[in-house]
Amino acid sequence: MNVQLNDLYSSKWGKISEMLQSFNEEDPEDYANMATHPLLIKTNEEYEHADLKVMFFGQETNEWHGAFEEGIDIDSVISVYDEFYLKKGYERYGKPFWNFIRRLKSTQSNKKIGYIWNNVLKIGKTESGSPQQGLINYTIDFFNVIPQEIEILKPNILLFLSGHTYDEHIKKSVGNFTIVPIDGFLTNKLCLLKFDDINVDLAIRTYHPGYLQRMGEHRIEITDKINKLIENV
Repeated sequence: MNVQLNDLYSSKWGKISEMLQSFNEEDPEDYANMATHPLLIKTNEEYEHADLKVMFFGQETNEWHGAFEEGIDIDSVISVYDEFYLKKGYERYGKPFWNFIRRLKSTQSNKKIGYIWNNVLKIGKTESGSPQQGLINYTIDFFNVIPQEIEILKPNILLFLSGHTYDEHIKKSVGNFTIVPIDGFLTNKLCLLKFDDINVDLAIRTYHPGYLQRMGEHRIEITDKINKLIENV
């Protein structure tokens, strides 16, 4: 899987590197909005040998190895993902997103579940928040790799922790979908997504954990339902 991912990223690297350098040179004083490095995925044996594979999505990275460096190679960027996610560097962070993932991974299951992290927007900016529309357009036009990542990694489940406000980004980054309601939940809170051209057993979309944590008992209700949906696949 990692060889295939590397080949995929290599096929896009020259052009996206050129475009990100150009983007950052447009306003070199605006460091906060500069493009950072793409989120390049690496997997491990735990995921590859899992009975059930879950790809979970955040919104975008907040500062990912700083502003994009001219001449940086793919392996260096992948190593950032390796250290942060596979080697659990995220354990040092107490942010709601990673607290949610820790709870999700600790849920008892009769199946061996493997989790892989992705983002709806593969390239963020050097500080927190949604990137500028121009950078989003560059990502869609020159680094639209999520459908191929899904094909390579073959997750059974896609879990979008992005909130309904990112639905249009999901359509552009992943593919067109129809919203399927879940009994007892408003679709903004929790729903299923049925993609036209993405072959997975289940796709779930809910609020970003930063919003979920402010929902009190509703957070527990939503989290429990997600766990049941995953377990029943």
